[in-house]
Amino acid sequence: MAATNPAESLQDEASCSICLDYFTDPVTTDCGHNFCRSCITQSWEATDTDFPCPQCRAMSPQRNLRPNRQLANMTEMVKNLSQTSVRPKEENLCEKHEEKLKLFCEEVQKLICIICRESRDHKSHTVIPIEEAAQQYKKKFKMHLKPLKKNLEDLLKFKSTEEKKAEELKSETERKRQIVESEFEELHQFLNKEKQIFLSRLEEEEKKILQRMSENETQVEQQSSSLKQLISKIEEKSQQPAIELLKDVKDALSRCQKMTFPVPEAVSTDMKLGFQLSFPQQLKKWIRKFEGFDWWMECGRYAVNVTLDPETAHPNLVLSEDRKSVVWGVTKQNVPNTAERFDTYPHVLGSEGFTSGRHYWEVEVGGEPVWKLGVCKDSVGREGAITLSPERGFWTVRLWYKQKCCALTSHETEHPLRENLQAVGILLDYEAKQVSFYDAEDKSPLYTFSDTVTRNLLTGKLRPFFGTNSEFPLRIRPVPD
Repeated sequence: MAATNPAESLQDEASCSICLDYFTDPVTTDCGHNFCRSCITQSWEATDTDFPCPQCRAMSPQRNLRPNRQLANMTEMVKNLSQTSVRPKEENLCEKHEEKLKLFCEEVQKLICIICRESRDHKSHTVIPIEEAAQQYKKKFKMHLKPLKKNLEDLLKFKSTEEKKAEELKSETERKRQIVESEFEELHQFLNKEKQIFLSRLEEEEKKILQRMSENETQVEQQSSSLKQLISKIEEKSQQPAIELLKDVKDALSRCQKMTFPVPEAVSTDMKLGFQLSFPQQLKKWIRKFEGFDWWMECGRYAVNVTLDPETAHPNLVLSEDRKSVVWGVTKQNVPNTAERFDTYPHVLGSEGFTSGRHYWEVEVGGEPVWKLGVCKDSVGREGAITLSPERGFWTVRLWYKQKCCALTSHETEHPLRENLQAVGILLDYEAKQVSFYDAEDKSPLYTFSDTVTRNLLTGKLRPFFGTNSEFPLRIRPVPD
């Protein structure tokens, strides 16, 4: 069938009949037909005489090929025309036959034209007019719309319910907040009242004890005066001549025997004080328990598996095989001297680095006379003298030979914390810009770095920090579930 579209006819005239593509370096044979030079040359490759035309089969005694420059120019023009002028397609036409789409095939659920209907692809299929198919599918869509609308209604109800819950939660939270504030205000008033009661009792008990002690003192002074007088008379009697001494010796001895000097009963300074002080101690335990609950909720969820990085360890530090504990070794180990390693102070970093989120780990320190724990920047210096402070990229606490544990808050400042720590918990809250320390045994807070310096400098990659020069192991322990 001849092409009816002028553009397609022009493309046919600019195409080689051998490769069916646009002419490339077109040439003309003796019979007047045109081919790509490479195509006709390849076609005649096995022939020495009588070269046939691939199109009309006419023979040429010689391989005569004449360049057709006009055809080459025309081919370029057709190429450009086909690229820039795209024929707009008429809507609702069959892509294959360019006929109007008037039918609908139910088997493949596709619009087809009349020619498609008679083709092998659709001849055995059930085909109906478009309008009839549209009515059928409208009914089907209507059937599906009902459950879809129901789903939408359910979702909107759910959304409304959740929004209502959110408002109720906010209201309940505000109510509880007021209750908490009221309860703590009441507790504050109660504690102040109890404080005054305890102080009054202490003052009264002190007065009673001092009164008894004063009475004892008066009694002792009186007895002392009587004793002094008797001693003076006896000494004077002893110095008299024999006759004078013996004249009233019976009366003198009788006075010595009859005079008694009972020792006053000692006054106990502990009377009732132990009982009176028990309530504040119990209150202190209750407060620690309350703080411990807050600690557990805050830290237990963010436990991470921390291990020690041998590449950063000072040469005298000896790490366990599982890299969970470290001790001070007397002899330096033969390790590479790299920029990652601490070369002066006995420090080592954790292998893990943190750039976001919350992370918690615990370290056993019982028996250690000297240790340092905390967090530092991955970029801190490792060579020479190092100052542990937030300004230098360190957020740490330390114990120095059984003195109180201290938080190293600046170049020169130490913040005393607590004695007799057995295990320390460290919580890094990257987004909040805080590093917190806890007594991991009774779950009570020790110290939190959250000042302006910390908020400004707690950036970049952060790593766990450890330091010890003790023979007792500093051990990272699993966090309880």
